Amino acid sequence: MRTYRDKEDLKSEIRQSFEKYISEFDTVPEALKDKRVPGVDRTPAENLAYQVGWTTLLLSWEADEKRGMDAKTPSEQFKWNQLGGLY
Repeated sequence: MRTYRDKEDLKSEIRQSFEKYISEFDTVPEALKDKRVPGVDRTPAENLAYQVGWTTLLLSWEADEKRGMDAKTPSEQFKWNQLGGLY
């Protein structure tokens, strides 16, 4: 696992990775956001929704831990073998 010098180094890496990821959608026209492509498991809109969903879960786990609670992973309503429902 990669290590980082400090918090700023980690934040910089996260920003760079995000910019690279999100820039892949810059050229996708609105009319194609829901188009299925053979060999790709998600449409562009589904891909973004999936990332937002996981980010929301991660932030909720962190918030629970900060409040001294046990994080419910993946969530109160789902077990790990039910992740399709989260998608």
